[in-house]
Amino acid sequence: MSLRNTENSYGLAAKALHWGVALLIFSLLAIGWYMGDLPRGLEKFRYVELHKSLGLTVLLLMVARVLWRAFNPPPPLPADLPGWEQYLAKLAHWAIYAAIFLQVAIGMGLVWTANSPLTFFGLFVLPSPLAPDHDLHELGETLHELLARVIALLLLLHIGAALRHHFILKNNILRRMLMIAMMIGVVSISGQARAGTWNILPSSQLLFHFKQSGASFSGRFERFDARIEFDEKNPENGRIDVMIDVASLDTQNAERDGMLRSEELFDTGKYPQAEFKADKIRVTAPDKYEAEGILTIRDISLPVMLPFSLQITAAPDDGDVLAAATGITAISRRDFGLARGQWESMDIVADEVQIEIKIDATRQP
Repeated sequence: MSLRNTENSYGLAAKALHWGVALLIFSLLAIGWYMGDLPRGLEKFRYVELHKSLGLTVLLLMVARVLWRAFNPPPPLPADLPGWEQYLAKLAHWAIYAAIFLQVAIGMGLVWTANSPLTFFGLFVLPSPLAPDHDLHELGETLHELLARVIALLLLLHIGAALRHHFILKNNILRRMLMIAMMIGVVSISGQARAGTWNILPSSQLLFHFKQSGASFSGRFERFDARIEFDEKNPENGRIDVMIDVASLDTQNAERDGMLRSEELFDTGKYPQAEFKADKIRVTAPDKYEAEGILTIRDISLPVMLPFSLQITAAPDDGDVLAAATGITAISRRDFGLARGQWESMDIVADEVQIEIKIDATRQP
């Protein structure tokens, strides 16, 4: 298959860009409507962050698609297609392009006028050219929702026209763009063969331990979300992703908790969540493992090794598999930017902080 377009078919690059954008657009529409009904909280926050990143990905792919199209024109429409239909096809095509670019621009404006960071999968933050503006944000929300419906309608018309050409007019318009779609389908199917996904039970705990004035204290994060893919037969293929609502910390001392949330420590107003992601898991002894990953606190990401023990049993009631994991690791608060201003001194609060997990989970056998 040629990379470039030919007289009779789209090339591999055009097909990849077309179906990549299509999959992302359908995903964004689904995520947008789903997260709109979610209550405020960590789950909705995660979907919003994903929505932002996928939207920026669409922008990058659309720019690439326009540039590629400019230097590599598409194959012509069938010669026997009436002139009015060729005109409508081109009009619909450019209408979809315009709607997508406009929708991404409105989405970016929504983020900036809400005084929220526009991040790309946590890799970087785009600087805001707009000041916070409540009225402009409200207008943007209305336009964003309306344009989503317009894009959905345009896509339905686009799909309907493609199916009409294939099944009724029986020309090659749909076939010349199809091969990459079948390739994506094969990749998607093969990508599903991953280690089992565990459902985290409410009894799970995420704790931290520290020393204040020489005495030991403990706290916990009341809200966190963990996605764990782990097969005890193939632990090296496992993945761990833990998202932590930092503002939910609780040390049973309101004054201390307020200081921990302040700008000099966690700065939860600017950095509302922390994350631990690991995709390297090793066996160290029977029922004992190490997860090597990256811990992100504030805007600092550093490698962290988490040793943990794991007990797996069968549930007597429904046959599901139960897991109980416990582990503890130590980090330096100075390394993660939690020693700023008056808290630079280690006289009152020690540098070392221990993070402890107690995870209960279940999965189908």
